[in-house]
This record gives sequence, structure tokens and C-alpha cells, in this order.
Amino acid sequence: MTTQILLMIIAAYLLGSIPTAYVVGRWKAGLDITKHGSGNVGGTNALRVLGAGPAVLVAVTDVCKALLPTLAATRLFGGNTWPTLAVALAAIIGHNYSLYLGLRGGKGIATTIGACSVLFPQQIVLVLPLAVLVVVFTRYVSLGSILLVVTLPVVLYRNQASLPELCFAVVVALLGLWRHRQNISRLISGTENRLGRRK
Repeated sequence: MTTQILLMIIAAYLLGSIPTAYVVGRWKAGLDITKHGSGNVGGTNALRVLGAGPAVLVAVTDVCKALLPTLAATRLFGGNTWPTLAVALAAIIGHNYSLYLGLRGGKGIATTIGACSVLFPQQIVLVLPLAVLVVVFTRYVSLGSILLVVTLPVVLYRNQASLPELCFAVVVALLGLWRHRQNISRLISGTENRLGRRK
């Protein structure tokens, strides 16, 4: 691994680690969002705790935290190569396990969307609307999020993606499932919180 690749991976992780919801919570309401709602530093908890405007800001910024380093990596390393995919994954991991919050963080869906918008634009255009429809009809954000990460490797496989791309998608899916493990338990038990209902 060259120094340039290593520095890009570290930079992507540090950028992904910026806890947008925490920063916006402090700025807009003077509160620590990790101590409110679900305690998650993602767009859904920001919506429940801070409201629609701050939540949109959080979601858009979280998307950009992965989109920008992934875009930079494609320019430096070309296409969906191992180094580019490693940079994208580092940004997602940074969001999920933020260095600035003692390795706490979000669940990585917005950052996954940001990275995949660069890596797999045609596939994300197919998968994302399906996930949104699930959220609209069920009001379970977690269910739509889980569907998104699980469907992505399937779509890539059917489109004959390369081995590095498939490996990336499978890792992202497993990471997403792990981060949503408590949501999965609540979905099974029927106690999962629906969108629009405050905790």
C-alpha cells in the first residue's frame, strides 16, 4: 500500500468521523444528541430530536462526508479499484465509529448512499427509491435502510460487478446489518419506533 493510498484512507475516515448530528445539535439546540432519542448521531434521530430542517442538514452533510472522498479517490486511483473502494469504506466506518465520539456513531446509511452515488450510480438509482417506498409505506426507516444495504450486492451481482465491487457491497451490507441489529430485534418483536413518532 502506497503512502498516498494510506493518507487518503485516513483522511476519509477522519472526514467520515465528523459527527454532524452532534455538531448541529450543539449549534441549533445546545444539546448533546447522543443523550436524546435513540442516542444515534444520524439523520433519523436528528429528525426526532431536532426537527426537519436540522435533520435535512445532517443527512445531506453525512452523504457528502462519503461522496467527496470517494469522488477524490476515483480521480486519483481511477474507477472502482481496491484503493477507491477502501477510501469509500473508510468514510462509512468513520461515520459509524467516530474517532471524535469515542468510536460511537451513526448507522452508515447516508454515508453509504454518498459513496455508492459515486461508485454505483446506476444501481443506487434502482435501490434507493425502493428503500424510500418501504419507509413511506411502513414508516420504518430501519427497514428501508436494511433493504438498501442488503439489496445492493444482489443488484451488483446480477449486473456482473467485479470482485472488488462485490466484496465492498457485501462488507457494507454486513456492517449495515450489524449496526441495525437492535432495530432488527425490535422489528421482529413489533416494538420498533415508526417515523413521525417521538421517542
